[in-house]
Amino acid sequence: MLVAAVPALLAIRKAAQALERLAEVARDELPGTMAAVRLSGMEMSDLSMELSDLSQEISQGIRSSARAVRLAEDGLRRVGSLAASRTAAIIEERAVVPVPSVTPVIASAARSTKNAIRGARNVVSQVSLIGHLSNFLQWSEKR
Repeated sequence: MLVAAVPALLAIRKAAQALERLAEVARDELPGTMAAVRLSGMEMSDLSMELSDLSQEISQGIRSSARAVRLAEDGLRRVGSLAASRTAAIIEERAVVPVPSVTPVIASAARSTKNAIRGARNVVSQVSLIGHLSNFLQWSEKR
């Protein structure tokens, strides 16, 4: 019976030695691995905060751009209504004049309306550009 137990005892001894080596490797490697995991967690937390800040900045930029577009639209509507009323006033004023002399007045009114719309479009593009530039400057100051 003792002879039969020798292979089993040798196998147990071999398993115990393997377990001892495993415990030694774990004791050596585990602290460094856990420190790396902790550092990765902190970096992920920082990244999450930065993404949240960036999301808020983008939302704010979109809101300010939308506000600028609304203001530009209101300005264009005012310019359009002013141009329409002035054109109507000029046409009514010249209504008693024969048709050949009214044509240059209508063309002149149309040209001034066209120029007013061009000017309003330039104002809208400049307002939009200023909004983008402002957002960029705010973003670059935070970096």
